[in-house]
Amino acid sequence: MSIKRSTRVLVLAGSLAALPLMLPGVAAAKTAIAPIDLGTLPGDLFSAVNAINDAGVMVGSSTPLEPQIKYHATRWDAQGRISALAGLGGEQSQANDVDDHGVAVGWAHKDTSWNQTAVKWAPDGAVTALPSLPGGEYAYASAIGGTGVVVGAGKGADGKVHPLRWNADGTVVALAGLGGDYGSALWITRDGRTIGGTANDAAGRNHAVRWNSAGVITDLSPGITESTPEDMNDNGVIVGSARLDGDPKPVRWERDGRMTWLEYPESGPAWARAVNNAGAAAGGGYQVFGTTSPARWDRAGARTTLSTERGLGNDIDRTGTVVGLVNEIAAKWDAAGTHTVLGALPGGTYSNATHIAANGVIAGISYNEEGRWHAVYWPKAQG
Repeated sequence: MSIKRSTRVLVLAGSLAALPLMLPGVAAAKTAIAPIDLGTLPGDLFSAVNAINDAGVMVGSSTPLEPQIKYHATRWDAQGRISALAGLGGEQSQANDVDDHGVAVGWAHKDTSWNQTAVKWAPDGAVTALPSLPGGEYAYASAIGGTGVVVGAGKGADGKVHPLRWNADGTVVALAGLGGDYGSALWITRDGRTIGGTANDAAGRNHAVRWNSAGVITDLSPGITESTPEDMNDNGVIVGSARLDGDPKPVRWERDGRMTWLEYPESGPAWARAVNNAGAAAGGGYQVFGTTSPARWDRAGARTTLSTERGLGNDIDRTGTVVGLVNEIAAKWDAAGTHTVLGALPGGTYSNATHIAANGVIAGISYNEEGRWHAVYWPKAQG
């Protein structure tokens, strides 16, 4: 289970490369389970969960259908009841993470000109604007740690987007970069001592990076053309992908900075999308031509293919349970590899399980009979 679980993609890319697989986890699917519709705010038509805490409290956004999508920050309690999070007077806002005390963080427009700032919401929904860098008119908060420290990114007077840390007293600190014009702090450990994220170098190449409590940056993939972090656990271990012979391949960056290549086919891309505190990871890759197959990697980096059908693993909990989707329908695999189809809303043709909480609640998204996507959840990891 990750510290902060960002919104997962709604569709899967095309597939490449027919290769032999190891298939110890593939099993027949159990009976489908219908999700519970989390609904939308009044007047809105769409919704999505961006994060879930250990108690099953969820945050994300609810949106109307206008000439363009507009986000409204939203919170659901552990029973699935929806409420709006206050804005700052502008049109849009979004919640990106929530801690175990129910404090949420994200962004909000602070005026009608769509100037955006990072914000924090108290458990009762009251909003506080976090300070931006001097001369900056744009910022967002990505994650909050157990000590109240918030991380994200914001634009400075130099026009560059800098990775940021907001200390518990609300002061903002720009973290070091790699010489490029962009960096973003995406996760922070519960103890607040390790921050993970991304930064580009002077050539514009993206790197997975980590910062210590003093803000010192470590490039986790020196010598690699490009790398992309996807998740970080409570121990500061990060998973994602790094370029190898032109394709992204799944990797895990250990606490000491070592990069471990996870088992993958010799050709075609693959990704690790989530990591639990034991270092096991979930994701998938192109293993059969035209098919992205879901996978789980153990602590040693050995891969178990969870299904030979088209799909992806999105999150993994402490027991090794993986959630994701197969053939465009939400799915779950327990530690033994047993596959449970989680189903879709009535009339819906697509669903995706994107997050699993410590208490077993699964959150995700599903189309309804009108083809609109709604946030959904499955209480206590049924099945």
